Amino acid sequence: MSKRTKKVGSSGRLGVRYGVTVRKRIADIEAVAKGRHECPKCKAVAMSRKANGIWFCNHCGAITASGSYMPTKPVAVRREVAVVLAEAEAKEAAKKEEPKKKEAEPEVEQEEIKREPEPEELLSEEPKKKPEELKPEKPKKRKKKE
Repeated sequence: MSKRTKKVGSSGRLGVRYGVTVRKRIADIEAVAKGRHECPKCKAVAMSRKANGIWFCNHCGAITASGSYMPTKPVAVRREVAVVLAEAEAKEAAKKEEPKKKEAEPEVEQEEIKREPEPEELLSEEPKKKPEELKPEKPKKRKKKE
């Protein structure tokens, strides 16, 4: 029996449906997902996909969670993660340096400055009512006209 899907690969099962572009994309993605990949722990090319995002190394038995179709993240994502990590490390280094500066300088007590309310704030505040004024008003009785 001859190979039936020489050109289209695994997307041959779709037949003429869905269009050429979609079938080619599916064939490319499935070729990557079904292939063997390098294990991040033992560096052997024995990683295979067990389920969506779950990868198993047939060599060392390591199970890792990663991408759906590839066990490694794309290059753009790796760069972005590296930038975020560098920023976080810079913030931590700055926090460590701040206490050293505070110890070197003597502390000066600052008096609290009372600020006056702005006109807008004065308008928004309602005058305080006395407890008698807070009681609901009784409805007035109407006189019947005869």
